[in-house]
Amino acid sequence: MREVYLVGVGATEFGSFGQSACADDGLARAAAEAALADANLTPADISAASIGTGRWGPGGDTLPELGPAFDGLPLIARPSAWAGRALQLGWQAVAGGEHDVVLCLGIDRLAVGAARPRPLREYARAVRQYMSTTGATVDHLAQVAVKNHLRGAENPRALRAGPVDAGDVMESEVVAWPLRRLMVAAPAGGAAAVVFSSQDPRRPARRAAPHVRSSVLLAGSDVVGASARAARLAYQSAGLGPEDVDVAEVDDLTSAGEVMAYESLQFVPEGHGHELVESGFTAIDGVLPVNSSGGLLSHGDAFGASSIAQVCELVWQLRREAGPCQVPKPRVGLALSGGYGRGGIPLVSLMIVSSG
Repeated sequence: MREVYLVGVGATEFGSFGQSACADDGLARAAAEAALADANLTPADISAASIGTGRWGPGGDTLPELGPAFDGLPLIARPSAWAGRALQLGWQAVAGGEHDVVLCLGIDRLAVGAARPRPLREYARAVRQYMSTTGATVDHLAQVAVKNHLRGAENPRALRAGPVDAGDVMESEVVAWPLRRLMVAAPAGGAAAVVFSSQDPRRPARRAAPHVRSSVLLAGSDVVGASARAARLAYQSAGLGPEDVDVAEVDDLTSAGEVMAYESLQFVPEGHGHELVESGFTAIDGVLPVNSSGGLLSHGDAFGASSIAQVCELVWQLRREAGPCQVPKPRVGLALSGGYGRGGIPLVSLMIVSSG
């Protein structure tokens, strides 16, 4: 497999459910153009594209309108609803030598009345089981929500504008017990793009581009189990361990999902995820900041774009360009997202990237 560099990234703001802007193909064009400008490339330099559209069924394979400059751009495969799959296909095309430069683009164009792509009742059932077998409590879930909303308040691309406290979280309405509204990511729309390349241009006055150390796409009977297997494979492939990760963007469709991800990713032994919440281990000034961008709880759950947006955040962190969300001197970043394929099969995307 070839080395793969992340030479350009771009993302739009993420809009609230039902906003007309979320259906605007201009978002996809804005993200793609931002990633190409960041890479100092033009559409003519791109050999293929991998695209997440955010929708299943009729119209789900409809490509976003990117403008004449992108006309005729070959697709690696049919568009995928889930951004995580589009991300992995883009990386594989470069790593495997099929293409040299690939634009990986995700857009979620939500419409009023659209169904949530991931079933909360199933998540809530898993959370209740998790809480019954560990020391995790509703208070721990609230603390994660507070942490991520605080970070999101400082991120200009995030959906939610202000921080919340534990009282706000606990007073918000129950969505599916024990999950309350502020513990659950709202459906959202937006776009994100990355440019994968087999070469690092090392342009003057710029650091070497971050590169992908390992990338894994797995299916499983459940997201938690698939995440744990993906982590083992990714660490082995990268020649790294959980102790080497400096910053992580993980799937927090619910605040409980983030706590369970601590264990799946081996940041802490099974059943002890809540202890990292108590100690501040995963806060932005902690040992291992998790979701320093605010995560999905702040950006919203854009099924067709969020996995790619996670990688954009890691690149900004590794390049020291994350502004008020910047963590101290990160060298290795990890992005974990969960989704569903056709037929409702749980899928997991995990990517480890490092600087220079």
